[in-house]
Amino acid sequence: MAKEKIYKEFKSRKLHLGCGEKYRGGWVNQDIGDRDIYGNKIKVDIIHDLDKFPYPFPDNYFEEVFMDQVLEHLDNPQRVVKELVRICRNGAIIKIQTPHFSHFKAFLDPTHKHFFSLYSIDVLRNGCRVIERKYDISDNKFVRAVGKLFTIRPLFYERFLHGIFPVMGNIWVLKVEK
Repeated sequence: MAKEKIYKEFKSRKLHLGCGEKYRGGWVNQDIGDRDIYGNKIKVDIIHDLDKFPYPFPDNYFEEVFMDQVLEHLDNPQRVVKELVRICRNGAIIKIQTPHFSHFKAFLDPTHKHFFSLYSIDVLRNGCRVIERKYDISDNKFVRAVGKLFTIRPLFYERFLHGIFPVMGNIWVLKVEK
């Protein structure tokens, strides 16, 4: 699809990358195909491989971008964030969720190419300011109860406690600054 057609076709300024089966109404939903990993049909607006650059969107278009459990599957996370900055307006919000390196599910999926700590975003944030970074704590009640303490001293947690109390993931909120 030509960039011009996408610009005219979508009224939404919100982009959901790697939507899978979690289609969001009122958003532009992108995925690599129209089937999930199990072969089930999924609803998408744009089919595009996020490892192929440039993305089929115009410069400075989106006001909000959401990626949930996608970045760890891609070849070049730094280039992905750089591309997100290109397609976002100044002041746009980018929310990225990834598995935390300490959680067993991070290594369970053989399609994961990268493993992230809470501070990995500092290397990736090309053209963005980190406005929030937090852990997706856990589905374990005990870890959830003590998990709030991890965000007080995250470097201490990641150095000494991650093997005892693994959190599920990282949640990063970025603001594009051009």
